[in-house]
Amino acid sequence: MVEIKTKSDLIMSLKDANQRAESWFLEIPSTAFFTRQRETWSASDNVDHLVRAVKPVTQALKLPKFTLQAMFGKPQKASMPYEKLCQIYRDEITKGAQASGRFLPNQEQPAENAEEKKQELIDRFSKAGAELVSAVAKWEESELDHYLLPHPILGKLTIREMLFFTIYHNLRHASPEGD
Repeated sequence: MVEIKTKSDLIMSLKDANQRAESWFLEIPSTAFFTRQRETWSASDNVDHLVRAVKPVTQALKLPKFTLQAMFGKPQKASMPYEKLCQIYRDEITKGAQASGRFLPNQEQPAENAEEKKQELIDRFSKAGAELVSAVAKWEESELDHYLLPHPILGKLTIREMLFFTIYHNLRHASPEGD
């Protein structure tokens, strides 16, 4: 992974992660796309989860900045680097942290039109990713470190850290091992 330092790097990395994830999911045959292995999420569950994770970040980035500050406060420390955030997240997963509530997938099992349903879900993921990139583009570089968003596992993160998480999270869910 290229070191992510600037807003331009962030946008490029988000686009790349979105494209890599989309390509990975497109390669899965529709016959297997909705199939779960015991308690392991299907590919469709992972895509749905990613859409559910990205949309609230995009919505938050569209809020007035004073609203974000009033809701979540001001950062008391500098944004951590990408690799450090990823390691903290991996550590939390190892300790048993997992998705819950509104971030759980719909767990769809279509009896027919699986290819069509797969494409619709991947299109939703693609659109959600593009909308996030568009929202990030409207932020100033310095603002990425001066506002917070809550993460259900990691607590309050700066906008930059939340975008780091999103990059890692998309790639983590678009792999055979889930990491």
